[in-house]
Amino acid sequence: MKLLAINGSPNKRNTLFLLEVIAEEVKKLGHEAEIIHLKDYEIGECKGCDACLKGECSQKDDIYKVLEKMQSADAIVIGAPTYFGNVPGIVKNLIDRSRMARMGNYRLKNKVFAPVITSGLRHGGAEYAAMSLIIYALGQAMLPVSIVENPITTGSFPVGVIQGDAGWRSVKKDEIAINSAKALAKRIVEVAEATKSLRG
Repeated sequence: MKLLAINGSPNKRNTLFLLEVIAEEVKKLGHEAEIIHLKDYEIGECKGCDACLKGECSQKDDIYKVLEKMQSADAIVIGAPTYFGNVPGIVKNLIDRSRMARMGNYRLKNKVFAPVITSGLRHGGAEYAAMSLIIYALGQAMLPVSIVENPITTGSFPVGVIQGDAGWRSVKKDEIAINSAKALAKRIVEVAEATKSLRG
């Protein structure tokens, strides 16, 4: 089983930390995990030309490199901070530009998928951002999964929050987010192994 974790943050801080927790847990379970940073790839915004209706994009940039990695993975996690209640622009560019994978016979179908969100505020739009990613995954015929461990000490998916009771903090001090990340890694492995035959 191979996990691809996509860091959709323009920096390498809190979102990356949670992706690293997941990747390490996956490796402990005997599987592969790779983290890539969207900011390292040149992915332009969608031009709305509809060339992708035939399965290929008219823009020849790094979207092809990222999609190749996504297609070779069994499971995909997209990590994103909330920017005014939704995903950052670089993540939206990935979503829009990967339409060709859907139009090209669902090239991401049956990949296990989960969102990982970080937010400055406790009520800073994390669930909305996660739903944007889940809707994207459903549109690509991926298989979104959630955490199935203690709902008191985890959540449905990891949400790392910088706002603490005594002021700002690092997500590294958010125990619920860390527990959720570890639990999500286990769930991803479980479902990826159970659905292996669907990916051929």
